[in-house]
Amino acid sequence: MKLLFSAIMLMQGFLLQAQKARPDFNQFFPIDNSHSYVEFSIKYMGAAKVRGRFADFSGLIFYDEKSLASTSVSIAIKTASINTDLEFRDNDLKSPNWFDATKYPTILFQSKSAVKTATGFDITGDITIKAVIKEIVLHMEAPSPVMKDVRADMQVVFTGTTRLDRTVFGVEGKNWSAVKEGMTAVENEVTIEVSMLGKQAQRANYVNRFKDPEEPTGKVFKVIQEKGVDAGIAEFDKMKNTSTIDAATLYMVGKMLRLDGKTSEAMKVFEHNKQLFPDSPLVYMSLGETYLIMGNTELAKEQFTVALAKDPLSVIPREYLRHLD
Repeated sequence: MKLLFSAIMLMQGFLLQAQKARPDFNQFFPIDNSHSYVEFSIKYMGAAKVRGRFADFSGLIFYDEKSLASTSVSIAIKTASINTDLEFRDNDLKSPNWFDATKYPTILFQSKSAVKTATGFDITGDITIKAVIKEIVLHMEAPSPVMKDVRADMQVVFTGTTRLDRTVFGVEGKNWSAVKEGMTAVENEVTIEVSMLGKQAQRANYVNRFKDPEEPTGKVFKVIQEKGVDAGIAEFDKMKNTSTIDAATLYMVGKMLRLDGKTSEAMKVFEHNKQLFPDSPLVYMSLGETYLIMGNTELAKEQFTVALAKDPLSVIPREYLRHLD
């Protein structure tokens, strides 16, 4: 009898541990592009340092303040967004001479581990450039605390650097690889610096999008507030028949309802959005996030899996999924 009791208690302990290990939606921080950067520098003729940046990128950070080792991040960078403040050079960098942005439109990074160091922590992961995958290490400063800004948005900041050999990825720039004056015109080694502000946006961040009752989001949300969610959906359907609007409208309406704590109404809006726009990854992302908030990880996984199938290069559902397995 004692043995059976001990076994039951042990099983309950395992179940409790599993429940505690379940990721919280608030531990996921979408990267805020407007307050983040992906920059690089490279030496020209062994001395001059040329700097540049990628302006268009997205990603998702998982961060648990109590467990730095569980930190992870996935980032997708649009190759064609490269900018070195010289149009001729930027066009050359986008060409097959260098990145071949038309053929390889996205640079991907997915972390594999995070290890604390004396000055911060190292994030090891795989980077994909021109279909070549190599492991790199981002040497990160200590992360900021999770902070609340003036609009109550929860945010955390990660900053770090790495170096890589561009030629390993086929980013050769053959026109600039000749040896001149005893040195290569453009150095092979590139220094990369990233600063990622992950943000969990709250209600105040979106409220201005709903102030104009003549705009689709404002109109639908106003009808829902005054007459209920079914009336708001009917209003959207009328607008859809007379104007060009996409899944983003109902997505924003549902997100605002969710931030107001009206989860069931938000789910109804998101489900209708899926019926209208079944090919949009956005509708499955919104459902996945809502199920995650509700604590239903299995249904969240189903929706994120569909979102990834709809857009295989999207790193955000991929980052969610690896914490839900």
